[in-house]
Amino acid sequence: MRIALKRRKKEVQRHQGNTGAMVFTLLLAIFCVIFLFTVDNIKLLRPSEQVSHIIIQCAEEENISPSLLEAVILTESKFDEKAVSHVGAVGMMQLMPDTAHWISEESGLPSDNLASPDQNIPLGAWYLNYLLKKYHNNEVFALAAYNAGRGNVDEWIEKNKWPEGFTDMEKIPFPETREFVKSVVIARDRLEAEKKGK
Repeated sequence: MRIALKRRKKEVQRHQGNTGAMVFTLLLAIFCVIFLFTVDNIKLLRPSEQVSHIIIQCAEEENISPSLLEAVILTESKFDEKAVSHVGAVGMMQLMPDTAHWISEESGLPSDNLASPDQNIPLGAWYLNYLLKKYHNNEVFALAAYNAGRGNVDEWIEKNKWPEGFTDMEKIPFPETREFVKSVVIARDRLEAEKKGK
């Protein structure tokens, strides 16, 4: 009787072990499918020909990298011209209306239709160039300011004594801004690599 119980107990334990392994394998397979699907979508997510033309033209006019400009748009809106954030940022480059109005005053660019890529991208490109100049071509500072505002970045630089050549994205205090900067840099690097591979 005891031997039969021991055998039964071992069989149950073996079955439970197999079930756990099966569940783990299934979860791993699901994760891989989701990951591969996401990576494929990221590779395929590119601007339309019209938007690509605007990006190249604006990057040239503002003397900034087209890959950087495209990476900002990809990260901000995934090229959705109708995108509106929960705080009211509008269009492909997710410009706040007040910021767009200030850019318009400074640059002379129109800002009456922020949902239009023809207006949104030139305004965003001008602002990105402005931030790059302000922070002496430090992309981390410029991108952080694009997301979190110049006031916050100026405060972080002063408080933490960050040098002009600062590159440690992990030290950016706002998680959303930290992830934004990382995403833009990764996308920019991928776009640059794709161009070199052609």
